[in-house]
Amino acid sequence: MATKDSLRSRAARMGEEMRETGKLVLRAPALVRTAECAMHFLLGALLSGAEIFGGYAPFGLGLVAASGAGADGLFALLGACFGYFSFQGFLDGLRYSASAILIYSVAFAFYGGRLSRRGWFAPLAAALVDAVTGAVYLSDTHWYPSDVIFFSTEVLLVAASAYFCRIAFSPWKAAREEEPLTVRQTISLLLLGGTVLMTLSKVTILDSVSLGRAAAALAVLLCASAGGMGAGAAVGVAAGVGMDLSSEGVPFYAMAYALAGVMSGAFHRQGRMAVAMAYVLSNALAVLWSWDNGLHLSLLYEVFVASVLFLLTPKSVLRRIQALLVRETRQDTKARAMAYARRRLEETAQAFRDLHSALRPVCAGGRNDNDTAVIFDRAASRVCRTCSLQIVCWQRDYVSTYNALNDALPAMLERGHGEGEDFPGYFSDRCQKFPQFLAAANEELSALFTRRQYQSRIKDNRGEVCRQYGALAAALGAAAAELSAELAPDPGRERRLRQHLTAQGLECDCAVFYDERGRLRVEADGPGAGQLRKPEEVHRLSGLLSVPLRPLEEEGRRDRAVLVQLEPYQAVAGVAARKKEGETVSGDTGAWFKGEDGKVYVLLCDGMGSGPDANRESGEVVDLLEKFLRAGVSPEEALRTLSGALSLKGEETGSFTTIDLLALDLFTGSAAVYKFGAAPTYVKKGATVTRVTGASLPAGLAPGGTALPDISRFQLSPGDCVLMVTDGVAGSGGDVWLRERLRSFDGSSPKEIARILIDESSRRGGGEDDRTALLLRLDKRSK
Repeated sequence: MATKDSLRSRAARMGEEMRETGKLVLRAPALVRTAECAMHFLLGALLSGAEIFGGYAPFGLGLVAASGAGADGLFALLGACFGYFSFQGFLDGLRYSASAILIYSVAFAFYGGRLSRRGWFAPLAAALVDAVTGAVYLSDTHWYPSDVIFFSTEVLLVAASAYFCRIAFSPWKAAREEEPLTVRQTISLLLLGGTVLMTLSKVTILDSVSLGRAAAALAVLLCASAGGMGAGAAVGVAAGVGMDLSSEGVPFYAMAYALAGVMSGAFHRQGRMAVAMAYVLSNALAVLWSWDNGLHLSLLYEVFVASVLFLLTPKSVLRRIQALLVRETRQDTKARAMAYARRRLEETAQAFRDLHSALRPVCAGGRNDNDTAVIFDRAASRVCRTCSLQIVCWQRDYVSTYNALNDALPAMLERGHGEGEDFPGYFSDRCQKFPQFLAAANEELSALFTRRQYQSRIKDNRGEVCRQYGALAAALGAAAAELSAELAPDPGRERRLRQHLTAQGLECDCAVFYDERGRLRVEADGPGAGQLRKPEEVHRLSGLLSVPLRPLEEEGRRDRAVLVQLEPYQAVAGVAARKKEGETVSGDTGAWFKGEDGKVYVLLCDGMGSGPDANRESGEVVDLLEKFLRAGVSPEEALRTLSGALSLKGEETGSFTTIDLLALDLFTGSAAVYKFGAAPTYVKKGATVTRVTGASLPAGLAPGGTALPDISRFQLSPGDCVLMVTDGVAGSGGDVWLRERLRSFDGSSPKEIARILIDESSRRGGGEDDRTALLLRLDKRSK
């Protein structure tokens, strides 16, 4: 009973695989070997019956030579001998059987030697053996020119069939059925199939309809319908030449099949009925054109049978034939790679444009009022406006007033404020409101110094911004060159994908290439591209391309699908947060996301204070930083640029924000923590908890954006955890309890341990600030 159940389950599994892949996969070694030997025997018998010029049969000998000296060659020899005696009769069959035995003997004698592994050895040996045995056999007859031509052709065809049969068997022998067929392998298989049809052309039903010619007509119909005029003409000529060689040698079938292939291929987009009608009418014309040479009415019967079979052929078969005829577009792959690089750079540029829009009100310059003359002008406008001597001092004696002020100004600038003795006596004695004038002048001088200092800082900050944009422009140029140079297409996998899409009936253009990090990337555009994002189709494509894949979300694009190589690790995160008591919102903002490069980024920012203003500041920082990271900007460059921007903004608003960033590579497990004034981060590896701290100021406090973030790099393994918190969690009482809680964490639920830490913080009096805890655990991805 157990054996029966096992066989039943194997049969069910094989049936399921055949429905999904269209292939019957035999896994039992003995069964596979038996099937191989039986196939060589059957091919040997069939190819032996393929005759040209009314009696020459070279193709069975070529199969024996291609099969080698093992069991495959022995069964091919037995099949060839059986076929030659069956189709050729005793005398002619004896001659070909003797040649086949000698060919196998030569292969057996040289088996395992260096010479036998050369690609030209088997074809050459088979041709020489056939030439010698044929010359001996035909020596008793007259050597007419036609006999010499036909015999020489037979020798060449023995070598050619041995060469192409060996290529046709190469995917089978190498056990690489999952690899796409090369052009030579496809041609070799078509030639092998055409030779079999030459044998079947001798088998007739109803005394006139040839099975081989009907099958050849069906093949031309299928290829013309799937591949158009070019495929129809090529297959028509090949099939027609084979049928002509196996019959009278007059090129009638080549003409008829080629014409029908071209005409039916021209209508391959108008549906099956149009293709079938064009094929039938074209063959009817060919029959009428050969009226003087005898009507080939059997062709019409065969075409009718082929047309009926063509109309009954399932669509899945047509799609698979179309998949074999797909042409590669190498230029399209290069264009897509360039478009991918361009898109990445455009996203980066958009992030900088958003940053520029946010800074535009701050960067607007004011009027210049740094002239020292404005000190006395503004003081006079405040004090002298109501004085009775205003006209005397500022109009009639303007020159003496001007000289007195100029004499006092150097001492005032040097000392930082003015005193009475700085002014000439004739001015101070005459002025009725001198104490008020001196006080106003000192106030304006102080304001002047403040404006000068402020303008100097603005000048420095603007210079820093200009330098940053110059550096970033250079970085964008370098990124463009790098992305354009390192994107490499994968023609083999792309060919496999195109054939799969065609077989599934999905209309879309596709490209398979490697990004700048050497990871596989699949892009598809077209009406059927949306199907590729479905989980079952992603799983199927992962097996087809032998690389695990995951889909990327394309916002607003239903006609586009992007699949990237799946990472061997995954991150499981849990977060808990609580706002300050009495506040409506928390000043902490966090976010995490996974980039196209397989890195997980975790952001945690704490705005100055609490409430809506702090929430707005931290949220803006998280939003801008996420845009930079998603666009492919390195964390160091993104943080440095953002710090400079926040420094400019902080001079106007006086606000600042702490930044805590974790970058984790899911391909390698390497991680890095970047900090701008953030609370400590805790890394748990086994039973050890490491405290990662920094000494940098919060972003926005460093003048001119010159500060660099604190960077700590480390390696994580599956099961390791990283805990990120804001400063309100540990509070002022120390973090020993926090590290103990993390050390005892068993890794089962990151969300639960984050909630426990927040609750414990509340019990320890941490309600005076916003609190956020985020724990991330690295796991190995299950297959």
